[in-house]
Amino acid sequence: MATQDDDTLTGSVPDPEAEPTPAELAHARRFAELVDKTLAGRTPPAMSADDRALLEVATVIRAARGQLELAPARQRAVVEDALRQAIGAEPSPGGSVTPIARAPARRWAPWVVAGASTLVAAAALLVLWLRPAEPPGAPIGRATVPAEWTSRSADALIGPIARDRAGDASARIDAIFADRLDGFRARRLARRGAP
Repeated sequence: MATQDDDTLTGSVPDPEAEPTPAELAHARRFAELVDKTLAGRTPPAMSADDRALLEVATVIRAARGQLELAPARQRAVVEDALRQAIGAEPSPGGSVTPIARAPARRWAPWVVAGASTLVAAAALLVLWLRPAEPPGAPIGRATVPAEWTSRSADALIGPIARDRAGDASARIDAIFADRLDGFRARRLARRGAP
């Protein structure tokens, strides 16, 4: 015979041919009473984790047999609670049946958002359609700026690179950087009114 353990779920399994011990009989009687109370709708609020697990298994087995009938009021309460949870509301307290009625704001809020989005889209289309046309010959999408502000080739600044100066790239980069920095400073200081 296997050694006895108080834990019914994780303990060792007793020999099926062995006679039940008095502790096993007492546990079976207590569990039978617990199942009877649960079927009568009087499940105790506190019980051991093992008893709760065994009770869930017993309930599933009973429900799987297909002979589990709920009273119509209880069926409606279960469905209402499931629907409440599906829409994000709290389940009804005590299992009482309360018809689901959406708050007035929740009923019209999606329509307000859709209407506002439509108005914004319509306003954007009107602005694009009613804006004045560009005069003929005007550069499209390009502002006229002085040449020193635009990106330009550095050929005029560096000139042709002789073969013996090919490895002197850092000096050429420094010259280009200094030239661009002068242009940047001239632009920044011109905005502030400095000479």
